[in-house]
Amino acid sequence: MNGLQTNSNCPACDGVFDITYPPFDLPLDQKAGINACTGCGLAQRDPGVAFDFTHLGAKHYMDDWKVLDLSGSSFKFERMLEAARELTPWVVKTGPWDKHVLDVGSGPGYFLFHCRAHGWKVSGVDPWLEIAAWGTKHLNLDIEAARIEDSEIAEKSQEVVTALDVISFTEDPVAFLKACRAKLKPGGLMMVSTPNYDSAARHEHGPGWPGLSANVRRWFFSPQSLERAAQTAGFGACRVQLAGGANGDEELLFYAQSPFKAAISWDDIAEQVPSDNMLPPLDRKSVNEDLLNDQQRHWRDNGYLILRNFIPPDVVDAYCRVREKISAPGGWDDETPYMEIKEIRDLCLFQPLVKTLASLIGEEMVMNLNLTGWKTTQRDWHQDDYLNPDEVRGRYVACWFALDTITPDSGPFQFVPGSHKWPHIKKSKILNFVPDEVRETRAWPIHSERVLTPFFEEKIAAENLEKVEFTAEKGDVLIWHARLLHRGTVAKNPDRLRKAIISHYTALDAMKHYGAVERWDTGGLYFVEGKKRDADPARVVETL
Repeated sequence: MNGLQTNSNCPACDGVFDITYPPFDLPLDQKAGINACTGCGLAQRDPGVAFDFTHLGAKHYMDDWKVLDLSGSSFKFERMLEAARELTPWVVKTGPWDKHVLDVGSGPGYFLFHCRAHGWKVSGVDPWLEIAAWGTKHLNLDIEAARIEDSEIAEKSQEVVTALDVISFTEDPVAFLKACRAKLKPGGLMMVSTPNYDSAARHEHGPGWPGLSANVRRWFFSPQSLERAAQTAGFGACRVQLAGGANGDEELLFYAQSPFKAAISWDDIAEQVPSDNMLPPLDRKSVNEDLLNDQQRHWRDNGYLILRNFIPPDVVDAYCRVREKISAPGGWDDETPYMEIKEIRDLCLFQPLVKTLASLIGEEMVMNLNLTGWKTTQRDWHQDDYLNPDEVRGRYVACWFALDTITPDSGPFQFVPGSHKWPHIKKSKILNFVPDEVRETRAWPIHSERVLTPFFEEKIAAENLEKVEFTAEKGDVLIWHARLLHRGTVAKNPDRLRKAIISHYTALDAMKHYGAVERWDTGGLYFVEGKKRDADPARVVETL
């Protein structure tokens, strides 16, 4: 064991470990407890002792080699490729033969052996001397016998770094992640696995620590605390998966990308504020606030509006009956299902909502996109405005409709009030930080988050801004400004549905170059996607 002092401050968020669980028995009549941070949920063993494997004999790696099962290597390899295709497609674009993967805490190298069989250039690092030597000798692998913090592997040399069931044994998880990130090329992929520990759930139902081997593990992570630790270590946006197990005891698979550029400024991504006549009325510097109603004033100051118990239950229920026929959690594999589903038009073009949107933007709004998934998107911090052509200039809104009770453990929508007043971020500037091969694809917004998320987190902390979670009841609606910073949070309970529909709207004048616009029976407008069907002449609205 390494004799370490229990941390008084959380290394992930600098919070305080002020949730204490009762001590449990250890071998040799010793006792230990668990302290958890209320800030991010990270938990630590008390006393803070990290198990030292360095000089442990090889016989302790596995008591019975006959039960060795390497199927987990195949599972994790496929998950790594899946994440790379989504988050870092440049890693797998040309094949693995010129790509490198570094496995931290590699043991004898079974995962690396699997990667090498699929054409990857591989290397490992592990402080367990006998096991590192065994893998080097018998599997002909390059495994450095060292901690990653002390490794001589060249910095910025790896496309992928993996750490499979390692981070919970480290002395300092943030320092560990920083050392891993230093080995990644800009835009490289980090993959971490560890048992899933949700401190909030265990605080309510009792710890049950024997199953988590608290006699040897130093740290215990939930999705939220691991994300916070990764952000503190300099990683950008992330993706989280939970695999196997039940009742919160799943394996936590976590992926994060090393930012393409570690530091950016407003000058890199934003333009000077356009003149007033180019902006929606409530966004202009010169506004007679005496003429504004309460909703308009709140919108101007905060960039969002919450309408409680707004959509009638029968309108919500009619849509849900149609949506429940779709078995996929992501809903329709289509961004304009409103074209065929009249219940979406009835809901998302509800007449009082149509009037409210027009009062906020100053002109009629056209529905042009729906997101129908019933689970969190896990999209990280972003604004909608910079995803649009530059000429839209904030004449755009989105609405989040609650179809049932939205609880904190389902991964609720999160936003930063007042962030719509930040400088105007431009799509044309952000594309400078996106890899060439994805600039013309629909995946470019995901890549932009890898650069922007650390920048946004820094601004939130520097200005001490509030992060608000939208928990809701059936029929509630959240409307947000095109430049309001927002994201879909990680679900604490991955099995809980977040029944909602999100709809986006663009000002009528800004839609005139894209095609026909029709007026629905409620008075609301929607864009007709030409490739799907011809516009109904009786409903077409003149846009020129």
